Amino acid sequence: MTDKAFVLMLFLQRLVFAAAFAFLAAGEALHINAFTQNAIDIGLPFARSICVSAVTVTFVCASCIALGLFFRTACFGLVLITLFSGFFFFAGGLNKVNIVGVLFALTILCGFFFCGAGRISVDYYLKQRRIRTNKRISFR
Repeated sequence: MTDKAFVLMLFLQRLVFAAAFAFLAAGEALHINAFTQNAIDIGLPFARSICVSAVTVTFVCASCIALGLFFRTACFGLVLITLFSGFFFFAGGLNKVNIVGVLFALTILCGFFFCGAGRISVDYYLKQRRIRTNKRISFR
């Protein structure tokens, strides 16, 4: 695979995955009362504030992943949200669809975390700008 194809693949993969998490966050935000009631039913303490925070963090992290801004931090944030959701919301209903969905999301997020955002990202632009403006010698 050529370098340009890899960069384009990372970009498209990032956009599709961010869109999936943004869609998930939008669905939870539109039905926040049902989402909160589900959390109350399973016995989650401070359910209202935790659910609103989870929706907000999911949307912010998905937006950051789409832009490639604070990419690894956003991936780590979504890993924590995914683990939290998988543990609390799917702990009682262990079926294959829920478990596979959580594991699939974690696998992709870990792959993103190790690959990075790629060249088509705000992080890469800021890094290049910092390198151009910094006159010190870099030994990398």
